[in-house]
Amino acid sequence: MTEQFRVVISGRTISGAPLADIKDAVGRVFRLQGEALERMVSGQAMIVARACDKAAAEKLHARLQALDLEARIDALPAVAPAPEATPPAPPEKAEAKPDELFALAGPAVSAPVANPGAGAGLSVPPAAVAAEVVCPKCGEAQPKRTLCRQCGLDMPRYLAAQEAAEREARAEREAEREARRQSPGRVGRGAGEPVAGVLGLGFSGRLGRLDYFSASLLSSTLWLLLVLAAVATGKMALAGLGLFLSAIYSIRCIVLRLHDTGKSGWLALIVLVPVLGALMALALLFMGSDGDENDYGSVATDGAGRRAILVLVALFVVSGLSYRSLSQSPEKAMRFLEAMSAGQGKSAVAADDDDEPAAARSAVRYASTNRIDIYVMAGCTACDEMRSWISANGLHYTVYAVDSDQHAAERLHSILAGDGQGRIMLPVLEINGKVLPGNPPIGDVHRYLRQEAP
Repeated sequence: MTEQFRVVISGRTISGAPLADIKDAVGRVFRLQGEALERMVSGQAMIVARACDKAAAEKLHARLQALDLEARIDALPAVAPAPEATPPAPPEKAEAKPDELFALAGPAVSAPVANPGAGAGLSVPPAAVAAEVVCPKCGEAQPKRTLCRQCGLDMPRYLAAQEAAEREARAEREAEREARRQSPGRVGRGAGEPVAGVLGLGFSGRLGRLDYFSASLLSSTLWLLLVLAAVATGKMALAGLGLFLSAIYSIRCIVLRLHDTGKSGWLALIVLVPVLGALMALALLFMGSDGDENDYGSVATDGAGRRAILVLVALFVVSGLSYRSLSQSPEKAMRFLEAMSAGQGKSAVAADDDDEPAAARSAVRYASTNRIDIYVMAGCTACDEMRSWISANGLHYTVYAVDSDQHAAERLHSILAGDGQGRIMLPVLEINGKVLPGNPPIGDVHRYLRQEAP
């Protein structure tokens, strides 16, 4: 008769610590993973060795205690040895215990495993590591074999088939990506083509967040330069051209930034919607990029910081020069405001017409005895518009060109001396002895003109 023993775990730790604290150590020692490891630390009583001799049972019991697992050894009824005439069962069948958690083939690691709760360690011979295998399908740990004793899976072939499927999937993904790069109708660029930059007119490629910020500043700088050109030349059409070019360039930047986030550039049409378009343009400044490469190509990150600094410096220089020039000439400041309002359908004088009283907008005939002096300079748009309004109302006036007539300039300074005028904005009118400085509104001019008696 041969004595047989079984080993049972109670589902608790010896030290009272949570089972989750020793889960990793149990998985390393017994080479368990997946469902098998979860069963081992589920907190339920479980048979871990159904039938073994006393030495094997004590050895397994010591290993469990070293891991802080509470376990016991139960003696089984003695079993009579099989008759000699009966051939022994194959090792695989003899070991196939459907409810046995793992085989007693030895520990899975060769290094000592120390448990803080039990204060003990156990050295395992290296030869035992190769004696166990875990089924990749059901997670059953068992002595090394081909067919899983739990689910019957051919483990080597299953693993080989999985590796082959992964290789094929990677190859298909790479081929699909390459096909998109080589497609004639593709919007983006191929990996070998140059990426989109801050300067340019094309709508292909990507633009990172920092370059998008630089491009936004560059768009404002371009518009400001053309506005200043309109002020210098007196051609307000240049301001409108600057607004148009800035708008086209801004849409390009939004399209490229959308590409960088993996979205279609057609979403840039949202900028045509008031408020919503501005919010989208602002949001793109904070949205992250779509990986290293997507369907629209690669994004250039090198030198983005330097480009941003250069554009900032350029904007500050242009703004500083503009302020210096405009602050020294009220006439240029007036032109600048007119140029900035280009495309709104109003000039400075026309805007002042909104403040004109209703009596002035009605049909009025002014007396021919009105005495009007107007001080102007060449190239002054407001001066020309004021003169046109006076002439359109059948009034006569005397013109003093302060830029070409020294006497006219001295006369202007003399009549404004008592008003504390530091800088003079033209035109300046003197109506019936009343001085109206600084391009007066039409309503004020109307109030000081004598009307013809009905």
